[in-house]
Amino acid sequence: MKQKRRRQLELGLVAQGSVRGAAPGAGRDRRAADRLDLGYARLRQLYELGALLGSTDAKAAAPQALRCLGHTMPLRVAMLIEVSAGSAHTFALRAQAVPDAEVDLAAAHARSCLARLAGVTQLAQGRLELGAEPLPLPAKSGAPGRSPFAALPLLLDRREVSGALYVRGARALGEADLAFLSAAADQISLAWDGHVAWQREVRLRQRAEALDRAQKDLVAVVSHDLRNPLGALLIGIQTLRRWPQLEAAKVREHLDTLHRAAERASKLVHDLLDVARLDAGKLVDDLTPVDAGALLREAAELMRPLLAERALTCETRVEEGLPPVFADRERLLQVFSNLIGNARKFAREGSTVSVAAWQEEGEARCCVCDEGPGICAADLPHVFDRYFQGPHGPTAHGVGLGLSIARGIVEAHGGRIWVESDEGRGSRFFFTLPLAAG
Repeated sequence: MKQKRRRQLELGLVAQGSVRGAAPGAGRDRRAADRLDLGYARLRQLYELGALLGSTDAKAAAPQALRCLGHTMPLRVAMLIEVSAGSAHTFALRAQAVPDAEVDLAAAHARSCLARLAGVTQLAQGRLELGAEPLPLPAKSGAPGRSPFAALPLLLDRREVSGALYVRGARALGEADLAFLSAAADQISLAWDGHVAWQREVRLRQRAEALDRAQKDLVAVVSHDLRNPLGALLIGIQTLRRWPQLEAAKVREHLDTLHRAAERASKLVHDLLDVARLDAGKLVDDLTPVDAGALLREAAELMRPLLAERALTCETRVEEGLPPVFADRERLLQVFSNLIGNARKFAREGSTVSVAAWQEEGEARCCVCDEGPGICAADLPHVFDRYFQGPHGPTAHGVGLGLSIARGIVEAHGGRIWVESDEGRGSRFFFTLPLAAG
C-alpha cells in the first residue's frame, strides 16, 4: 500500500495534502512544473506571434496579435497605440463584460503613458477602434504580481518611440508576465520597423521610376518639339542668306515665320524651366494680397489680340466685393493666361471665351469656359498630367506642359483645379485660391 501511494506521488496523481505523509517538496515541484508549462506555452505564443507578424501587414494584424497575448495571461483590456502627427491612434480588445467606460479610461491612461514614453507633453486622442471579438480566457496563467497594468514602448530603429503595447490585467501582473509582454513588444516593434522600411522602399522605387519617366519624357520633348522650331529657324535663315535680293514682302513673310518659331522655342524652354522649378518647390514665392478680379481682367486684355485672330470674343465677370486672394501675382497671371490660351486653341471660331471669378465656401473660385468640341471621357482624368497629349483634348496641339504647370501653381497656393466637359458642348476649367486674411 505504501509503495502504491509513493508511486502516485511520483506521477503527480495525488493532490497536495490528500495523502497523509506526502513528501514536503511535492507542492513546490508541482508549482515548478506549472511554471515550466506556462513558460513553454508563452514561448509557443511568441513563436505564433512572430509567424503572424511576418506573414501579413504588421499593423493590420493587431487583433490577432493582441489575442495571442490573452492565451496565457488573464487580461481585461489590451491595446496597440500608434503615434501619428501628434495623435494617438488606438486598436483595442477587451474581455467579456468589460464596459465601454473602462475601455475609454484605459485608452486615456495608455495615451498618457505613451506621451511620457515619447517624451512629449501630451498626445491628442486619435482614432479608437474596438475589436468585435473578446480577449480569450487563458488556459494557463502565472502567479499574481503587483502591477495592475503595463505600457511598453514600440520603437522604430530601436530609437524612436512610434507607439506602445498597453494591457490591463484581470489580476495584478507579475515579473514573468512583464517579461513575456516585453518580448512580445520587441517582436511587434521589429514587425512595425520592417513595415515602415518596406513602405519607404516602395516610395523610393516609385520616385525613381517617376524620375526615369520624367527624364525620358524630357528627352522626347527636347528632341522633337524643340527640334521643329529650331529647324524652322535654320531654314528661314538659310533662305534669307541664299537669296538676299528677295522682295521686301517675302522677307517680311520669312521674318514672321522666324519670329513665330523663336517664340515657340522660347515658350518651350520657359515651360521646361517652370517644370524644374515646380519639382524643386520654387515655382511660387512672394505671396501677397492680390485683387483676383483686376488680375483676371488684365489677363483677358493681354490675350484679346490672340483671341481676335480667331474671331473670338472674351467676356469677363467678377463678383462685386470679391475679397483679395493670397497669391504670387505673376504666377496667378500665368494660370489665367494658360487657361485662356488653352480655350483659344479649341474654342469654335467666332464663339465666346468666358472668364469669371466669385467667392464660394470661404475661398475664391475662378472659371474659364470655351465653346469648343469638349474633352472625351477617356482623356478627362489625364488632362493635367505632364506631357499628356490627347488626340482631341486640350493638349492635342501642344507639348502638354501648360495645364500641368497651371495645376502646380494652383496647388502651391493651397488651391484646387479641375475640369468639367461634355463632348460637343465645350469645357469649363475651375480653380480655387485661398482668400487673404482680413
